[in-house]
Amino acid sequence: MQTEKTFWLVWSPTGARPPKHRHLSEQSAITEAERLARAHRGQLFVVLEATAARRVDDMQRTAFAGGSRDEIPF
Repeated sequence: MQTEKTFWLVWSPTGARPPKHRHLSEQSAITEAERLARAHRGQLFVVLEATAARRVDDMQRTAFAGGSRDEIPF
């Protein structure tokens, strides 16, 4: 199992773009949410903490014997 440091994101449900910046502290994310809220009055900004992640990074390949790629099978 791989371990990474927790990070925080600032997200707006009415925003056009998904969050990209990873804040390394909760306070940094809160400060950014407050800055954005002042810049965009009436818009909600939510501080989200990453708690877990999953990734599938393998692929199983199967080769079939016989046949030709030049033949049309139907």
